[in-house]
Amino acid sequence: MRRLFGRGSEVETIPLRHLQRARPRSARVEDLDDVDDDRGLCVLAMRPALTTRSDLLPPLNAGPSADEHLDALRERRNQQADFIMAHPSFDHSLWLFKQSNPIRRFCQACVEPAYGDRIFGRPAKPVLRLAMKAIVFCTIVASIVVAAIATPEYRKGYYEQHGFHRGTWFDLVEVALGTTFIFEALIKIIADGFVFAPNAYLLSLWNVLDFLMLVALLVNTTTSLIFIGGLSRVTRALKGFRALRLITLFGRLRDTLHAVLFAGALKIMDASILMMLYLIPFAVWG
Repeated sequence: MRRLFGRGSEVETIPLRHLQRARPRSARVEDLDDVDDDRGLCVLAMRPALTTRSDLLPPLNAGPSADEHLDALRERRNQQADFIMAHPSFDHSLWLFKQSNPIRRFCQACVEPAYGDRIFGRPAKPVLRLAMKAIVFCTIVASIVVAAIATPEYRKGYYEQHGFHRGTWFDLVEVALGTTFIFEALIKIIADGFVFAPNAYLLSLWNVLDFLMLVALLVNTTTSLIFIGGLSRVTRALKGFRALRLITLFGRLRDTLHAVLFAGALKIMDASILMMLYLIPFAVWG
């Protein structure tokens, strides 16, 4: 910049790597190995650090070191493990499935924990987790396609042509798709519990939304089977919630929704108030 604006000679610059906060290799997550401590927990063991010239410089932003963060994380996990060991029924999903249960271990391999980390549980397998997401994604898309085809006008023409009867193709398809969503919820509940568990299903806001959508889908499907054509327009309108499952399925869409509706709500309100403060005087002048 000095050379560009002609303000004297260029001074010797300091390399950027010396200004960045020094982080030894022992503090990096990707360089940590998993070992078992005296409580049987999975903790992080640090490799020997490599001392460099940048490590000798003090950090610009003074704060807790990576070692202190790891110690705090280890201590918190140990406290949770002590509590679970003192109250073993607290970690039983639906008060039936223990951590050693093969059904629960298979369910844990299919899905990520709904809340927090599994201390004594089995981590999710990438292949099974991807297969589970693919099945749910195809089910959601198929449900949206069926709702787009079987419109009220289409149903009216279908009933006029074939008569009013139960067991139409669109009702059967919706029952099959709803069963898939029920199995998905059961897998998550068996894996981590429903409410009273360390990683319970309803401890996650996104799972709460999924549960509400599942209830709406069940109400719509049940009323369609009991009452031909559905009970009312309110229950038939519940089909619109199935498209929201795409948002709760992908992490990037969840982050976008959170940034817009929750984190950005106050900023949007500030911008709206500022816009109205500008519009009112101009409207009066106009």
